[in-house]
Amino acid sequence: MKERVLFSVLLGLSLLTLQTFILPQTCLPQSLPGGKTVLALPEADAQVRRFIEEAKHHTLEVGDATFEICRKEGKLSVSTNNIDDYVRDAARAVIAYYGEFPVEKTIVVIEPTDEYGVGFATSTFEDDGGHGLIEIEIGRGATNSQLRTSWTLTHEMMHLAFPIMGRRHRWLAEGIATYVEPIGRMRIGKLSSEDVWKDLADNLHKGLPSSIDDGGLNKVQGRQRLYWGGALYCLIADVSIRKQTQNRMGLEEALRAVADTGGTAASDWDAEKSLRVADGAIGARVLEDLYDEMAESPGSVDIPELLAQLGVEQSGETIVFDEDAPLAPVRRAIERGTAASLSQSLHDDTTDGTAPSVN
Repeated sequence: MKERVLFSVLLGLSLLTLQTFILPQTCLPQSLPGGKTVLALPEADAQVRRFIEEAKHHTLEVGDATFEICRKEGKLSVSTNNIDDYVRDAARAVIAYYGEFPVEKTIVVIEPTDEYGVGFATSTFEDDGGHGLIEIEIGRGATNSQLRTSWTLTHEMMHLAFPIMGRRHRWLAEGIATYVEPIGRMRIGKLSSEDVWKDLADNLHKGLPSSIDDGGLNKVQGRQRLYWGGALYCLIADVSIRKQTQNRMGLEEALRAVADTGGTAASDWDAEKSLRVADGAIGARVLEDLYDEMAESPGSVDIPELLAQLGVEQSGETIVFDEDAPLAPVRRAIERGTAASLSQSLHDDTTDGTAPSVN
């Protein structure tokens, strides 16, 4: 079972031999480890640019997007081709979900470390350079198998398709990336549908409040709830949209509309505008209404019942699908994408347009 942790905001420490560094996509100014002082962002950006100019780098094209891969000095067990495949597969997963890569150019900085496997990562959009910027740690002894099974780079690339959120709405950006990353990887054959639903079945409960005093997602404190509370919001929204539109649309159409109309990491959109545009694309107030339910008050969701309605049954470490479950067509549409599921129809008792209950 993979554990998702809040990515370090100080990844650039070893990368740039700085005492302090921060990127806005992972900016948590009140919880920096070690009592570090945060550089003013323009200064940090300037040091990143100087490093990129001096680093060894090469270019990779994936679809219409360009990736400039920069590697800091240090030996890695994996080859340049292995890293290229890792970047290419992550980009393909984003394209599989969003239809196209959200920004024209992205710089991917590889930081060799003494850690095991794939480590911390950060993502942002650099306004001055007009490109996405992702930094990722790869252990010197990491294997190609570890790269091929790592979700980290895909998660960071998914962030580029949605506006960068401040602390209050951080759960929304992280929840979207957490929810759509495995779906994108499944669609390019890197995960099975069983893998995706097992991940959700194992972890969604971490998004629930532990007590009534926890408050809604806008007040979330714990890292696990930040990620999985946002992912739970996304699953409920996806199911609700598909029920209301008879499986003609899902969350991906709503999120694609946000990215297609300029709401990427390059924008200065806030959560309210993002959700308004998303709902406008599907012609119903699903995301906004669900935000009203989950953002300010703790609420609760019967996750086992929701998964059962979708036909997801878990027995120990095994996932089995009930294709006769009321919302099984919705589950299949989430897996395959709306275009691949237009021939599917919902059962008569699931077309009332009501959302899964949040109490």
